[in-house]
Amino acid sequence: MKKASTKVAMIVFLLGIAMGALDSGIVSPARNIIASGLNVSQSSSIWMITIYTLAYAVAMPVMGKLSDKFGRKKIYMISIILFAVGSLLCGLSNIFESYSMLLLFRVIEAIGGGGIMPIATTYIGTSFPPEKRGSALGFIGAIFGICTVVGPTLGSGLLQIFSDKNWGVLFFINIPISIIVIILGLKLEESIGDTEKSKLDLKGSIVLGVLILSIMYALTNLKFDNFYKSLTSKDVLPYLIIFVICIPLFIFVEKKAQDPVLNLNYFKNKDIVITLTISLIVGCGLMSLVFLPQYSDNVLKLPSGTGGYFSTIFAVFMGISSVVSGKLIDKIGAKIVLLLGFIISISGCLYFALVTSNHPGLANLLIGIAILGFGFGFTFATPLNYLMLKLVPESQATMGQSTVALVRSIGVAVGPNFLVNFISTAAQNVPKNIAKAMPKLPESMTHGANLMSGGSVSNTFQNASSNNIYDLIHNLVVGKLDHVGKLMGNNPQFINFKTHYLSQLAGAKDSITTAFQSTLDKGYANLFMASAAFCIIGLILAIFISKNGKEKFLIE
Repeated sequence: MKKASTKVAMIVFLLGIAMGALDSGIVSPARNIIASGLNVSQSSSIWMITIYTLAYAVAMPVMGKLSDKFGRKKIYMISIILFAVGSLLCGLSNIFESYSMLLLFRVIEAIGGGGIMPIATTYIGTSFPPEKRGSALGFIGAIFGICTVVGPTLGSGLLQIFSDKNWGVLFFINIPISIIVIILGLKLEESIGDTEKSKLDLKGSIVLGVLILSIMYALTNLKFDNFYKSLTSKDVLPYLIIFVICIPLFIFVEKKAQDPVLNLNYFKNKDIVITLTISLIVGCGLMSLVFLPQYSDNVLKLPSGTGGYFSTIFAVFMGISSVVSGKLIDKIGAKIVLLLGFIISISGCLYFALVTSNHPGLANLLIGIAILGFGFGFTFATPLNYLMLKLVPESQATMGQSTVALVRSIGVAVGPNFLVNFISTAAQNVPKNIAKAMPKLPESMTHGANLMSGGSVSNTFQNASSNNIYDLIHNLVVGKLDHVGKLMGNNPQFINFKTHYLSQLAGAKDSITTAFQSTLDKGYANLFMASAAFCIIGLILAIFISKNGKEKFLIE
């Protein structure tokens, strides 16, 4: 490809990747706002995210196969148009105030989005010579990683600028970017992987779609804090059964297909299986970042929601390291970069768990962010995409990239549901530990009332943070003492006791705040220890990748 064409290609595909990655998270902070505006319950509102995730996962392998078959530029442009149309219609659902309209058009948006990342990675990766491919993929990893992480922060910022009532702007922002991509994309050369004329594997695509939908929906609803009950629930078990049934059916259909939508020989190649397994693990481990804003709030005793800016700092380190990792791949190979990335990631997770959580402060938080950001930038996308490009025939390159992205998406679906248990467990200990930090109440003055029990306590901690926990506890105590005072006829002795007790409570402010902060920090420490365990598994697996990453592929 000519140098000028290469620059155009980089702009076209990096803009598409940025837009798709931002959209995956930009809606999250607006979910409650959109639900309120459309008069939708909180339980129903989750579907605006779930339906996108499901459709996106199904679309990736199908769009990847279509691009290998009919042309990567052609299918990429179709993907961008679908994404733009879906975004426009999603934004209009704000004006028409229709939730069903929003859900329908989120599916269209997701189908377009599912083709963007794998096709862009393949087009750019195959356009560069092998000795420069790592650097090119490094830029893709940087843009994808940064935009994935900062999406929620950008969403919150746009809502502050345009107001909550105008949440459609979160979708309209994609329109001008899409227009630029389409105009520039017309100048690109076509890239066709498979020149053979063969029948489209429609049966395989349908079965694969059902298989992906069932497993993704089951994993999205699986709760690890009550695993057996969740596993046997109507939102999980039936879909797992469908998934299990579809596996042999899919294998049967694909073996008979002239041109299968997913090459089953991928799963007979050691390096490909390891690469895909690592993608799953990276997806799970990366989800610890979902909790970084709340962790930052707790460590620095910030108002709830302020910690999102630290995700942006993390994204900067991750973006820089993605570019560096790409250049290193060209020099020392993807395997060594993966090993370095997992070692750095393990160090970052352990720093958060053992240092920042026990010695909270800005310096320790930033050091942990820097280490983990560099580590994740080395492992998240670039080396895995590079390995897959080397391990599959060029005619199936987009199918390979789609498979990596799909497996990573499964990890992303599982990760939060597993990791949130560590925070939930710690939160259960908060009332008990705060009670220990509070002044003792004589039973004679409270008629045996327990200030740290009852429904009002549960409601209090739902909105608590290290920044406001004392004020919430103070208001809770005042309310309960007022109730006891009425029962005792508000006699002067009790009024004097109440004044004295509230004075003691004020003196215990620092102890109460510290008890809340340290209890949650233990939960976050366990969360990052779990993330470190994921990285250790990834490190062990990476050791077994063939040295040159060129294990002979099983088919031509």
